[in-house]
Amino acid sequence: MKTRIVPAIYLKLKPSYRILGWYVLVSMLSLISLVLVKLPLLLKCAIAVTVIIAIIYAILQDVLLCLPWSWQLVEVTSHGQVRLHNQRGDMIEVMLLVSTVSHPRLTILRFKRLAYQYGLRNSLMITPWNAEEPQQYRKLRIWLNWGKPNTATHQTLDVLAE
Repeated sequence: MKTRIVPAIYLKLKPSYRILGWYVLVSMLSLISLVLVKLPLLLKCAIAVTVIIAIIYAILQDVLLCLPWSWQLVEVTSHGQVRLHNQRGDMIEVMLLVSTVSHPRLTILRFKRLAYQYGLRNSLMITPWNAEEPQQYRKLRIWLNWGKPNTATHQTLDVLAE
């Protein structure tokens, strides 16, 4: 039997001020468009407050990674198992869905949790700007594009990331 060593992927995420700028810009444009729409003033205020609360929550969770349930680490073992780690230190094993998208500037991981756990989040957006190591981001994209190796014919071993 042939032994095949596939290095594991450890992609640590960091806060990104470039993504923060895009989130703020989009929220400001939505508030400006709300002002231009002909609606009652009370309804405009209610929608504006909702948009502001939603953008603050999204920035804290996805951009600045401050909330306890924010994803901190994406791990792919040499066996093709994908694990996500959050700020609390919880490790969640997931199965990637076919709707996962991989592009050089944006990767969206859509997943299903293998074990029932609290939380409703089932996607993760990763860009080169919030990946701590560009080489690990590149490895993850290549792994997503080419798929997992056939573990039935090859024995795989875990090795530490370089």
